[in-house]
Amino acid sequence: MLSQIQFTLTVNAGKWLIAKAISELECIKEAILKGKIILFGGTTVSALSEILTGTPLRLSGRITPRGTVTAYQNKEDMPHTMFIYQGKIYDLEKDPPAQDLLKKIGKSDVVVTGANAYDIYGNACLMAGTHGLGSRNNLLAPIHSEGSKLIIAVGIEKLIPGSVLEAIKYAGRTSSIWSMGSSVGLVPLLGEIITEIEAIKILVGIEAIVIGRGGINGAEGSSTIVARGDKKSLEKLISLIEWLCQQTLSGSPDSIKECDRGTKACARHKGCCYKSGKLFSGL
Repeated sequence: MLSQIQFTLTVNAGKWLIAKAISELECIKEAILKGKIILFGGTTVSALSEILTGTPLRLSGRITPRGTVTAYQNKEDMPHTMFIYQGKIYDLEKDPPAQDLLKKIGKSDVVVTGANAYDIYGNACLMAGTHGLGSRNNLLAPIHSEGSKLIIAVGIEKLIPGSVLEAIKYAGRTSSIWSMGSSVGLVPLLGEIITEIEAIKILVGIEAIVIGRGGINGAEGSSTIVARGDKKSLEKLISLIEWLCQQTLSGSPDSIKECDRGTKACARHKGCCYKSGKLFSGL
């Protein structure tokens, strides 16, 4: 006989749920043994990095009450884009061997990225606060041209009304005459989207459905979910939820700090905090 449970996942708990599920995918396990894995820095992917390697990633862009801003500084050694190959960890932006390995990625290799938005049609996108998405610009084309698998780790809170394709038309780094934080553009992502709902299916093998969104007192952006299954599966899910609720935000400590507007401690000193021509960035 099937039973059901109801629970609420905060945004951070959802990130760890998604990360845990991705770590259990067969394509990830195979890539660890005989392929390559690339992890694009973000809080959800950083949680995955902690699970796989014990090391969080350096964070860059984020959305806070001030708008779309970046990290406090970029002086630490933690990689923002991690390359895992044969048990070794490389910083894809700094280590020359990683750049050489990138030229050899193929069908057995996996790339994991977060997203800033997705829609009901299966489209997703990343915000770009730097020209051409910065260093990631050199990665997206090889991922697709060489047949590597792209996994998009994105929480339910990032489901937008309407179409991502329409949103891309509206956005643009130089399109707005005023912005809170850095004015951003949107870059489309083509890959397999994994949210909390897919994560529950992967980890426990049961169906789940969202019955409510949002909350207060720390539950802003949360998802209230009902899952239905046999008693053993539900007990496994409850244990998993208890673990998720104990996890803190993933990311290297310095990079979790938000940029300090108008100072040299801001990672993009002249990009996200200063007036630039007719564009106003920051409040």
